[in-house]
Amino acid sequence: MSIHRKIDLLPERSQMAWLILLIATIGLWVSLAISKPSLAQSTSSQYETIKVSKIVDEVNALPYLDYYLDSSFSASINDVLAIDKNKWTKNTEHIQHFGQTNAPYWFRFKLHKQRFHIDQQYFVKLDYPHHDRVSIYFVNDGRIVKQVNTGDHLPFKSRKVDLPTFVFSIPENHTELDVYLNIQSEGVLQLPLSIVTQNELSKQNISFSLLSGIYFGAILIMLFYNSFIYLTVKDKGYLYYLIYLSSCAIIQLVLSGLAFQYLWPNYPLFNYHAVVFSAAFTGISAITFIKNFIGIDYISSKRDLVLIKLLILTFILTVLSGFLISYSFALKSTFIAVSFMVMTGFYLGVKYWLKGIKTARYFALAWFSYLGAVIIFLLENNRIIEPNIFNENALSLGTLIELTLLSIAFADRLNYEKDLRVEAQDALLDAQIKMNQDLDKIVKSRTEALEEANTQLKELSVTDGLTSLKNRYYFDKTFKKEIHRAARDSLSFSVIMIDIDHFKVLNDKYGHLYGDYCLTRSAELIKAVIHRPSDTVARYGGEEIAVLLPNTTLDGAMRLAERIREQFKENEFLDSGISTFLTVSIGVSNATPTTDTIKHAIKLLDIADQCLYKAKEAGRDRVIGQKCYFE
Repeated sequence: MSIHRKIDLLPERSQMAWLILLIATIGLWVSLAISKPSLAQSTSSQYETIKVSKIVDEVNALPYLDYYLDSSFSASINDVLAIDKNKWTKNTEHIQHFGQTNAPYWFRFKLHKQRFHIDQQYFVKLDYPHHDRVSIYFVNDGRIVKQVNTGDHLPFKSRKVDLPTFVFSIPENHTELDVYLNIQSEGVLQLPLSIVTQNELSKQNISFSLLSGIYFGAILIMLFYNSFIYLTVKDKGYLYYLIYLSSCAIIQLVLSGLAFQYLWPNYPLFNYHAVVFSAAFTGISAITFIKNFIGIDYISSKRDLVLIKLLILTFILTVLSGFLISYSFALKSTFIAVSFMVMTGFYLGVKYWLKGIKTARYFALAWFSYLGAVIIFLLENNRIIEPNIFNENALSLGTLIELTLLSIAFADRLNYEKDLRVEAQDALLDAQIKMNQDLDKIVKSRTEALEEANTQLKELSVTDGLTSLKNRYYFDKTFKKEIHRAARDSLSFSVIMIDIDHFKVLNDKYGHLYGDYCLTRSAELIKAVIHRPSDTVARYGGEEIAVLLPNTTLDGAMRLAERIREQFKENEFLDSGISTFLTVSIGVSNATPTTDTIKHAIKLLDIADQCLYKAKEAGRDRVIGQKCYFE
């Protein structure tokens, strides 16, 4: 049965809970985005010399900058050295983003090193890897002592320091240096400029490598995990998700500069278009994935279908515009298209979530995370909000959260489809039974055979439908097997019987739905204590739960029982606005069975049950245990 042929609705309270979670997430994104940058900045508005000898690890160079816009597009370093000082603009506002312009910008600042520090290594770090042309000049007494020309228009080897961003070593044998930096780019001109020591640069590189490893490692794990599921279930949706997952990894490699460093270092022309290519690929794969996951073809309006097709066409046109018009235009178009794509995913997720489709809840939250990240990325790139460590990593964090939530959404959808199949099978079985009953006189023997088969199927079921614990049938079968094993190997064997105190009163007061929740939650608390694969936790009957503990002494069983009791004392039972704390009474029995295993099994259960009722008579909320001795 297709998931899109039947819509499973969320209860109104569940919808409200998810909306509250969404609003809380919005608040978190906003608070992080508007926080101040973590790198300390000078408040001085005067042009000052950076005293390198006083740098402990890193200093922000922005407060010390002058900048000049070369509207002629032709100024050389010699022309710039001769420019009147009044034509330079002091960077009094510590501007880091200079917008998107094709005109080259010149920046200058002064460096001073004391003589006993001239042998120490310092670097100028421009922490943005996507400038087309970058030239840096170190000038001493009007003479250029070092010049480096690099940028995305040149092979990666033009970068003298093997890092994804632009890093330039400061000449060591000079105490006074004027540094001139020329940047020209069709993309956004960002200037996260600082002076760093060699030790600090190494630390930052290690941190970057570690974070990149964590990020791409997480992507790789999700890729392998979902590939395995795709090969198992053959769901085309997983294939689209894998393509989208891969595209997200590619665009993060491109944006971080790692792709140019490791994948195509000798192909600057390809790298020049890589941001647009990868963003368009991500957009198209995302739209295809959205279309499949939501089931646009089955449940959406024609307007939604047209919107999806227009977005795909837009991404194709943005790629072509990079060749036919300009890269700058293509980049702006891509940013706009990506924004609309993410908003579309969020819009469709929320739309069908509010319509009550369960599978859309994680989907909506996932696309909201990505939407928040994209908005922060665009606001920072357009100088609307200040850069900080969160904003600079928002896109990576947002995609990682989104991809994780989408993986959870797929698991949720898989479970939902499984429930639909079970429901269809149950409906088919009911119809068959009814038909056989109507034809009882004609096919009585066959009806009896089907009823017998149905009884056998029910007996084979070993899981309690409410609590997901093993059921009584499984408990009895396992108990016999384990008691035989304990007798054969002369091993200690323990039984724990647990009963929720005042459960009937609670059930009458708050209703069966809350009572069912309490049983389910109780099962979770008990399973959190019982870890061994050989142990068995089963719903024995009503609110009574039994635990089999092979090869366990009475002291060991008592300790486990006490931990279970404490779990109930420490955990609140909160559901649908109802909050209570429950207690349990626990009986424990222990023995080393002999060959008369059936008799001993009955006695073990009987003693555990007696201890349980003693615990209740003694005031409840306690554990009572007893050692059994067999004659």
